[in-house]
Amino acid sequence: MSLRGKMISFVLLCAIFGWRWTSFDQLLPESWTSESEVRYTVRILEQPEHTDSQTIIRDGRWKIMLWGYRPLTVGKEYTFSGRVEPDVLMGKQVRIVMMDPRIEMVGVSHNSPVRVGEKVIIWLSRMRERMVDNLSSWLPEPHSSLSAGILLGVRRRMPYSFYQQLVSTGTLHIIAASGYNVTIVARVVMGVLLVMFSRGVAIVGGILAIMAYIVVAGGSAAVVRSGIMGSLALLAYYWGREAEAKRLLWVTVWVMLLVQPLMLLDVGFQLSVCATVGLLYLEPWVRGWVGRGHGRTRGSAPTGLENYLDEYWWPTVAATLATMPVIYLTFGRVSWISPIVNMFVLPLTPLIMFLSAVAVGVGALIPALGQVVGWVLYVPLHIMIEVIGLFG
Repeated sequence: MSLRGKMISFVLLCAIFGWRWTSFDQLLPESWTSESEVRYTVRILEQPEHTDSQTIIRDGRWKIMLWGYRPLTVGKEYTFSGRVEPDVLMGKQVRIVMMDPRIEMVGVSHNSPVRVGEKVIIWLSRMRERMVDNLSSWLPEPHSSLSAGILLGVRRRMPYSFYQQLVSTGTLHIIAASGYNVTIVARVVMGVLLVMFSRGVAIVGGILAIMAYIVVAGGSAAVVRSGIMGSLALLAYYWGREAEAKRLLWVTVWVMLLVQPLMLLDVGFQLSVCATVGLLYLEPWVRGWVGRGHGRTRGSAPTGLENYLDEYWWPTVAATLATMPVIYLTFGRVSWISPIVNMFVLPLTPLIMFLSAVAVGVGALIPALGQVVGWVLYVPLHIMIEVIGLFG
């Protein structure tokens, strides 16, 4: 496509995005004031997020924050009443925050029966909760919550002190159902299939593996986004067509934004896009620059250290550089030791994911065998915790 064609396409997409943005309805009525009391009813489809001091419920553009631990029943409807604070951007209420409201359990009303899609989400949420409970019974803390975070992206029970160590070392991404996690799943499946089948079969198997992981990890919008973004760099590697992968990245970004323009404000979306940009644009440049600087010639067989750097170090450096502006603007700090810590912990992540999956799979049938696998799983978990604690 010519430069003029690209510019026309970009202007057209921006116009469509602007139209989609203006089409969003306001969540609060025009008569609302800061003193108004608002009632909002929501069915709890997944376990709320629990911190040391709060219980947080997210439902679309609504964020409801309750003080203390509140055990809410998945599948039940609750009505929350209280004052709200809207976040307004370009004239649109992008998010409504309700702090410490009164709670009234509605149950299951006849006017709003549970839909089929909601039943599936509730079933998946309960299945994930059983997996987390099993890991908690086989492993101590923070080992069990770290295992659940790496496998399922769940961090509801993680001790606050260890969570802060993850933040300070730039390793928080390992406990999220992120692009790195889905990449591990796809690469393992595709690597096995490539031994016996063609490249096309391996790619199909990798896509199916990503879909299965998305379902098990919850199937939320964040997990789906991570699955899409995380698989792009992997597809580029197996197809050997970086240009197509780059084009696919921007097409995917635009499609997701046109479907849900408010996703542009989501920090997870911003980090996913920036990390993928780093892998597709910065990582090849960093690797080539280092190769020239150290006398590595094209076509020469890489050493073990070079393989390790290509696999973990340079992708981490590229992703860190690309996401650094978003992290700094959002959290007000950047972990400068992140590449060093990730160099030690990332090689352990695939092993922990595999052993965690085996533990919950085998343990669902024979709990005693799940405990045996849990003892083996404890070793890499403990090594990772010690490394994070040392640098944290």
